[in-house]
Amino acid sequence: MDRNTIIGLVLIAGIFLTWSIFFNRNEEPDPNKKKAPQTQVDSIGVDTVKVDSQAMAEYTAPTDNGLPNGMTDSLWQTLSDSERTVLMAQEDDRKYGYFGELRKGENKIVRVETDELIAEIQTKGGYMRSLYLKNDSTYGGEPLPIIAPSDSNYLALRFAQLQDVQFPLVNTADLYFSADADEVNLSGGDEKSVTFRAQIDDQRFFEYVYTFRGAGYDYGFEIRHNGLTGIARGQDIRLNWGTVIPKTEKAMALMREKTAIYYRKSGDVDNLQPRGEEVQEEFITSGVDWFAFKSQFFSHTLMTADEATTMGDMNLAQANPVPPDPEDVNSGEIVKIMVADVALNFGYEESGSAKYTFFAGPCDYDVLNDYERDMIYQIELGYGPLKLVNRYLVIPMFNFLEGFISSYGIIILLLAFFIKMILYPLTYRTYRSTAKMRIINQTPEVKALEEKYKDDSTKLQQEKMGIYRKMGVSMLGGCWPMLLQYPFLIALFFFFPNSIELRGESFLWADDLSTYDSILELGFEIPFYGDHVSLFTLLMTVSIFAFTLINQRAQGTMTTNPVMKYFPYFMPVIFLGFLNNYSAGLSWYYLISNLISISQTVLTKRFIDEDALLTQMREKSKKRAASGKKSRMERWMDQQQKKQKQVQASRAGSNGSSNGSARGGRRGGGGSSQSPRRSGGKKKRR
Repeated sequence: MDRNTIIGLVLIAGIFLTWSIFFNRNEEPDPNKKKAPQTQVDSIGVDTVKVDSQAMAEYTAPTDNGLPNGMTDSLWQTLSDSERTVLMAQEDDRKYGYFGELRKGENKIVRVETDELIAEIQTKGGYMRSLYLKNDSTYGGEPLPIIAPSDSNYLALRFAQLQDVQFPLVNTADLYFSADADEVNLSGGDEKSVTFRAQIDDQRFFEYVYTFRGAGYDYGFEIRHNGLTGIARGQDIRLNWGTVIPKTEKAMALMREKTAIYYRKSGDVDNLQPRGEEVQEEFITSGVDWFAFKSQFFSHTLMTADEATTMGDMNLAQANPVPPDPEDVNSGEIVKIMVADVALNFGYEESGSAKYTFFAGPCDYDVLNDYERDMIYQIELGYGPLKLVNRYLVIPMFNFLEGFISSYGIIILLLAFFIKMILYPLTYRTYRSTAKMRIINQTPEVKALEEKYKDDSTKLQQEKMGIYRKMGVSMLGGCWPMLLQYPFLIALFFFFPNSIELRGESFLWADDLSTYDSILELGFEIPFYGDHVSLFTLLMTVSIFAFTLINQRAQGTMTTNPVMKYFPYFMPVIFLGFLNNYSAGLSWYYLISNLISISQTVLTKRFIDEDALLTQMREKSKKRAASGKKSRMERWMDQQQKKQKQVQASRAGSNGSSNGSARGGRRGGGGSSQSPRRSGGKKKRR
């Protein structure tokens, strides 16, 4: 197996490894993962609160006529209005305990507008009915929702009452709060709190306090309670938060792949897998100081008041909805459904509070970095060294160019140029090593070997390796520099589809560099390709094909190497099928990067004097032979050959000893049977 075969196999293995790890990360269920405990009330589900509300509604009227339990129509008609009011109140007490009156009221909307946010908070439940980013829009130009109006959105407290009532579960999403404001408008350094109170009596109540600032994407959220000691059972009061993630981007499938729940536990950021099972759950006992319902480019994050404070045990869940058209994964307007169930650790004091901060804004590196706590890792920057490449090289370079250039297509072009210049020393080493191999393969010595061993490819490769070592050429000399460039190639694969800076930015024929460009809608689906034609991806594919052919010609193995023979056709097809639905900015970067690589290869070839290089290798070979010194590779090969000879000698000795014993045994056996006669014969002769 020659050097080019090794490089081909390594690259193909790298592509399949990358495909399996990064493009299809479906994790197997962990048998050791802790499951959410079953509580007295209910087990966490994707639609827990909604189910509880429906269950309560079914029992609003215990009798068919809607009257209190045991009351007939005729008897009800004989009662006065005051008597009826008392009986209905008693009926509510029997069913809902302390919270019967709070289940009645009028749902009003409190509108809050800041420089960045527009929120509508409803008095029923005291939670946000909708939340929009004021200065962003969806792909279709509509106001961009962090929370879109939906019956599946809620933020509620859940606990069980002490007294024996028909429905002991308290779900504050069903209670009516009072608000101390009707409309709030803020800007700049303004700040105002809006309080929503669910009051049982003068001493017992719940409060949600929202604190908004004129500037910024965050708002405060405080939960207060008073007088719970005589109401709540001896169990946690839990915060339930659920929302649907609406479609805001052009490519539903890509957006769904980038949408997941993120959280930080004990200083490490993790997430539920966006490409995992239809429904995923994660039970966490402690140590979380923030978690986020994150879409491709935007996040709604709940943080504790400070980094040292953590939340109680929680269960996080996300689910992919069934699309209206099961045959079309891009159909529908809901990307994912997300739910969190968190213990508040209130304790059972007479009064208490829990303070949090909500972030509702873009997944912009600089914006998230201002909040510290590793919030930036909600942006998918890759894994291991890929994350470091993006954080400390790509993003600073991108931000620097962004300060001078308004066109993001030009920024990507310059970014590709600068990165290729940084990596050029590795590219040069790869090309120089390739040139050495090609030159050696054209020498009379190698030509003679090819003629001598034309019927024995294994022996031919062994003899060639001997010449390579003598000439000071390593088979892997050009492979390692090539592999060292591989993390940069993969790092940019993560950067561009997650870079919010490209969102909505047009360049040439692409109207949005964050998603795919389409010059032709096919009207039908091609498996592994899609229903449209991306021109950037087509051009990028042609550039890969051209670059691979140029490299093969430079190596001189166009027809002799069976692996590399089909490699130019295999790799472009993989990229064409996969990147057709990905970011146009990514395909544009790969296109420019490949064109620069082709230019570097052509120019480098002109500056390398192959005759001088061959003379230099021959002189080094002579000096090495005269000095008797061997390279590290030669010493290693000698050691391997000695070990191989020792093993062969050992096996030969073992086989010889075994055969000798067998032959000796046969002789000994025959002699033994004949020895009495021989001995007797000898005695007779004497």
